[in-house]
Amino acid sequence: MTVKNLKESVQEAPDHLSPDREKKLVFLTSRVHPGESPASFICQGVIDFLVSQHPVAQILRDHVIFKIVPMLNPDGVYLGNYRCSLMGFDLNRHWQDPSPWAHPTLHAVKQLIMQMNQDPRAWSLMRVPGFEGSARGLH
Repeated sequence: MTVKNLKESVQEAPDHLSPDREKKLVFLTSRVHPGESPASFICQGVIDFLVSQHPVAQILRDHVIFKIVPMLNPDGVYLGNYRCSLMGFDLNRHWQDPSPWAHPTLHAVKQLIMQMNQDPRAWSLMRVPGFEGSARGLH
């Protein structure tokens, strides 16, 4: 999912977010572990806020493009697994070299990130950790 303004709004923004500057890209992911169900609620809240008419959300959309993958492990979630995908893999352990066959969602997301990072016209890439829920809170 991509969230951005189709046209620039007339909201006042801080100087460091001037419209002349290139838009930043923020990539958010969620639910790499199926058992982290609170992450779905947090991700939904972020999406709801970003697409709202709130003035801060409008300014953010003017200056940042959000790429959001709300569920990296949909098969594991559907099956009710706690940490693993349909194939029995903990996807967090396969970011280095994901297989298109065994880890298709991870592979696709990594390819997209690498493609965006290689394009000289691309926005600056800011890494934002995925939403994960745990007993220690969000991290």
